[in-house]
Amino acid sequence: MILELKVDHKPEEAIAQIKEKEYALRFKGKTAERKEYTGRILAVGISYNSKTKEHECKIEQL
Repeated sequence: MILELKVDHKPEEAIAQIKEKEYALRFKGKTAERKEYTGRILAVGISYNSKTKEHECKIEQL
């Protein structure tokens, strides 16, 4: 599971950052290297609204 937290932004922006910066590559191993982790990788974007004190969450399988 990869978590990205955002303040005053949408959880979709957090998921987009996880994908753009390729955070999941750490789980997938390097070229010609055996993968250490073979399960599902979840991207979790959590946003917090500083005015309303509410949070939102989005989960996506990578």
